[in-house]
Amino acid sequence: MDLRDHPRFEVNVPVSFFGDQINGKGTITNLSAGGCAVKGDAKASIGAFLELNVDLPDTQDKLIIEVAVVRWSIGTKFGLDFLQLDAEQENRLRRFIKTL
Repeated sequence: MDLRDHPRFEVNVPVSFFGDQINGKGTITNLSAGGCAVKGDAKASIGAFLELNVDLPDTQDKLIIEVAVVRWSIGTKFGLDFLQLDAEQENRLRRFIKTL
């Protein structure tokens, strides 16, 4: 049984991420309105807070996720829950997800 709040979609979207203990780039491999999974070039610690700059294919402007928390991490793959993004960014994210 899947206990996720939001359906996830397989994607291949470039992302940059940074926080107190990590800076890196990678690819979002699945995405939902509430979180994502990333295959990155750096290891992320469970509980770390990150900012994400997502390169959505529909625009040149990056989607900014102000605060996401690492929920799981295996090597350089990790899962994030989105904790904070402004209303405009959330609307952009939801519009993109509707196209998937």
